[in-house]
Amino acid sequence: MAIYKTTSSQTIIRKIFRDLRPEGDNWIDDAVEWIGEALEHIGASTQLVQKQCVLEVSNHKVLLPADLYYINQVAVNGSVSPVNSKELDKLIAKVKELKDQIIISQAAGQEYSSTTAVLHEINNRIVVLENVYFSGTNTLQPLQYGASTFHRSMHCDGCVNENSHHEDTYIIDANYIKTSFQSGKLCLSYKAIPTDDDCFPMVPDDISYKEAMFWYVYKKLLMLNPKFKQNGIDYAFAEERWQNYCTQARNAANYPDIDRYESFMNQWVRLIPNMSHHDTAFENLNTREDLYRG
Repeated sequence: MAIYKTTSSQTIIRKIFRDLRPEGDNWIDDAVEWIGEALEHIGASTQLVQKQCVLEVSNHKVLLPADLYYINQVAVNGSVSPVNSKELDKLIAKVKELKDQIIISQAAGQEYSSTTAVLHEINNRIVVLENVYFSGTNTLQPLQYGASTFHRSMHCDGCVNENSHHEDTYIIDANYIKTSFQSGKLCLSYKAIPTDDDCFPMVPDDISYKEAMFWYVYKKLLMLNPKFKQNGIDYAFAEERWQNYCTQARNAANYPDIDRYESFMNQWVRLIPNMSHHDTAFENLNTREDLYRG
């Protein structure tokens, strides 16, 4: 069955408390990391959340988002007015300033709820302005991944190739997106592991996922504390259960529903190949092909 909803990994931790009744809670922080590891092992696309953001390129590069897991597409939008662009820059700078104030207030044990409220309001405004960049695929210009061994972003000052004709491209290099243009706004569509309000990873709300998370954490606990072996369950059995539910969860996550089957059919049952879907951000990829015979 297709999976649509997610639940906090805190439910998995409550399940461990309920089923195993472990002594103490000093393993919880480790369990959060183990659940993240288990999700990566399963590796299904549906367990990720779709995100988009606008990044500011400076000196041919910009740092990748901290929560990025997989890049869908990179584009630029030259139709956005300079007024919106400048306002977005100001708001992003203000967010960084407010975050620093919150960190200082936390360290001093001071109240910072009013600062959090202002931060929330500014973030909402940032979302509105960023949506201007993604308002229509007809104004987006997707970038190709750079194929040159001497990418524009790595040219030295005064390089003989600096003024050569080329199309704008990007590459990924050591946590950075590097672009052929020196500065500007970059539109990024990507997938990330979703988290709840407490920064716990979200898990697909499916029994196979819940059991897979449970057995992955349990086999780690067997390595951490010999007391868990007293119930007769050894590491080999826990590993076998994890492998079984890991495969079961991956299959459940990748199983499409009726609409996704229809979309898949429309993509593949075609007589005329369309080689330009990348240029339109794949917007009409699943539109059924119609042939008019006059």
